[in-house]
Amino acid sequence: MMRDLIAACSAAARGRLSEAGWRKRSGDIHTFDLGEGFHAWLGLNRASKQHPLAINPVVGLRYDPAELLLAELLSERPRPSATIARPVGYLTPQNRFLQLRVSTEDDVEPAADQLLELVNDYGLPFARLHGNPEALAAAVEADGNVPNPERARLLLPALQHLQGREEAARESLFIGLSHYPDDTAGPAAAEYHRLTAALMPLLAGQTFELS
Repeated sequence: MMRDLIAACSAAARGRLSEAGWRKRSGDIHTFDLGEGFHAWLGLNRASKQHPLAINPVVGLRYDPAELLLAELLSERPRPSATIARPVGYLTPQNRFLQLRVSTEDDVEPAADQLLELVNDYGLPFARLHGNPEALAAAVEADGNVPNPERARLLLPALQHLQGREEAARESLFIGLSHYPDDTAGPAAAEYHRLTAALMPLLAGQTFELS
């Protein structure tokens, strides 16, 4: 029963979003091309252990140049995640956690309609509002737009470097290092020191080509 509801919801969401110009990615991730490397981003988080099926839409923005640069600097594969993201309910006037609840197959199509409405009314405007390097960097610095603060510390100097703000990027790296003075303190610390070692030469004017 739950498996059938999940499959029906995924198919209905994919259909609505595809008709609206969204592209299906891995899992329940969809993106909408905004140009110049920016993509509106939608992830559908499901709570399916108990009935009814509950879907929490998370909307955001992905900036390919920053994600590709980070992956190259850290010697890892690019992640499919958004650069910034918020649960859509917190972008609504109610400013609260929001779930689409699907009890039976009769709820599937109305839920898909509501999803598209939420995306159009709140997801796309949020993405477009931050769809330039300056606004995106400011959003990364602000609280709440990057759920993992460790990820935000990685993103900010990379974004600043892409903007040509080398001094700001250096300052961000030094602030980040104050959180991770010892590169053996754990995976996050080791990752940040790896980023610093790779990015600092670029800030000094050395060239670096994305593979």
